[in-house]
Amino acid sequence: METPTPDPHSGAVLDGRYVLGERLRSDASGSAYAAHDRATGTTVVVTVLHPWLVGDAPAVHAFRGRAQHLEAVSHPGLARFLDHGRDGDRVYAVNEYLRGEPLAEVLDGAFPVHEPHRALTVIASVLEALDAAHAQGIVHGALTPDRVVVGDDGRAGITGFPLLFDAAEDEAPDTRTDVRAVGLLLHALITGEPADPGEARPLRPSALVDSLPPDLDMLVANATDPNPRYRPRDAGQYLTLVEQVMRSLSRPLEEGGADTTRPIPIAAAELPAPRRRPLRRRVPVLAAAVLLVAALFATGWALFPREPEATLPDLAGVAAEEAEARLESLGLGLVVRFRDTYHDTVEPGGVAGSEPGPGAVLAEGDAVMLALSVGPRHADVPDVVGDTENEARDLLREAGFTRIDVVQEHSAEQLPGTVLATEPAAGREGDREDPVVIRVSEGVIVPSLDGMTQEEAVDALTRVGLTAVVVEQHHETVEPGGVSAQNPEPGSILPEEGEVSVTVSTGPEPEEEPSESPSETPSEESGGDRDEESEDGDGDGHNDGHGGGQGGGWDDHSCSAPAWSPGTTYEEGERVSHNGREYESRWWNQDNEPDSGTLWGPWSDRGRC
Repeated sequence: METPTPDPHSGAVLDGRYVLGERLRSDASGSAYAAHDRATGTTVVVTVLHPWLVGDAPAVHAFRGRAQHLEAVSHPGLARFLDHGRDGDRVYAVNEYLRGEPLAEVLDGAFPVHEPHRALTVIASVLEALDAAHAQGIVHGALTPDRVVVGDDGRAGITGFPLLFDAAEDEAPDTRTDVRAVGLLLHALITGEPADPGEARPLRPSALVDSLPPDLDMLVANATDPNPRYRPRDAGQYLTLVEQVMRSLSRPLEEGGADTTRPIPIAAAELPAPRRRPLRRRVPVLAAAVLLVAALFATGWALFPREPEATLPDLAGVAAEEAEARLESLGLGLVVRFRDTYHDTVEPGGVAGSEPGPGAVLAEGDAVMLALSVGPRHADVPDVVGDTENEARDLLREAGFTRIDVVQEHSAEQLPGTVLATEPAAGREGDREDPVVIRVSEGVIVPSLDGMTQEEAVDALTRVGLTAVVVEQHHETVEPGGVSAQNPEPGSILPEEGEVSVTVSTGPEPEEEPSESPSETPSEESGGDRDEESEDGDGDGHNDGHGGGQGGGWDDHSCSAPAWSPGTTYEEGERVSHNGREYESRWWNQDNEPDSGTLWGPWSDRGRC
């Protein structure tokens, strides 16, 4: 019988706080684990970057950057991101553990999926949560039934945000990607059947469920259209459509509240036939009844005034905050929602229109949709050639272009990350619904030289167009001739023929020989040590005046940097002394001994004290 391969992370403790347990899932980001947070005593989810990506500096940067962005998003329906960091060779992020039933299990029959209102309630809560993320410029990108959790109240929560996306994908996911994913969820909830994500036509649940209201078909078909251009722009816009359909559908009867009322049958034969009065005798009675009804109507009108009403003012061109204040001043408790729209004349942020339109009569609690201008649909592409990729992104966003595709190209003339060209070209008019392609100089990615000899390292750098600068230095654990360090680190990007410093081990430090002359005084011995240290040339300015003591031994007290202490937290750039050598922290770390022998660990060996 085969023995299953043990999980490389399960049971590990990150930074002395997060105890990793069962693996929940894996994706392009890494593996997610249920974990125990010792500091709070709660269950959390910890996503650990794949080991083969830890040496990929751009991947680590993207992973930690997205985790940091997600920490800024807060909504009851989103699993909050709580922390991120690095513990040795493990890069990780921590998010809240949402309790409830995964939608994937709900679809197996634990939920009455064929009731449209209940399905729409789940979908509306998913969209409310997604709307909060989309408002911060963050997409989920991998929303599936196993990443949606349904609580006891029937509302849904979203978890499983990927921290990296598969580079093999044709296009980066955007808000319309999330909308299609929600459409697939709605189709599954209505029909009870999982939808095919690769379907090339808009999905219509009426093909599987008879007598389905056409509005539901419209909701699913609009969201699952293969062409993103025809889908709702984002979660907020789709939520508006869902809520409209929810209001248009008649609500189902409450559970256990079936209408058992029946009209009481009356046999006409058992009732005596009414006698008719002569017309002349009925006229006074009818006139009196009319007067009585009129009096009662007038009295009732006075005693029971009509519900408050107001007319919707014309808010065109008014800023969103002012428009909302004006509607609030009507005193009707209106539900005000917003959606984005292009407009050629109204300044961004101003009201371009409303639903219903100006002059409509509003009653208490009515909903008003305000269309806010995001400026014209077409704009001139700014000139970003020669700028860095980040600078180009900022300028394009300021011009209104939010869809930006990056194509990396080799360039011997430009530094890595420099924009070489754009499509459309600078000064040309671009459609803000279409992506702007920026071509960026890729440079050369520095390979990992871990475990190589000097000859192998020089050859590896030469083959990718980089220049090796060899530096020799003693090392306690790396064999002579082996690479003990490199600068810059693996994954960094350099221009072609850029230099990489390769530190090659010359073996451990030689032990100092005892003094041959017994007449030498300790001060003379100390002086000799200082001379040797000066001749070695590997000091960093901290060696003067710190002799090795009798017997040639070294200890932490001969270093100017504070001694390393277990349990102490060290930030990036801090220096410590340990076993006669000085180390500098590459990143935040704790309980990582400096001379552990890990080549790419959190400590950089700065030489003897």
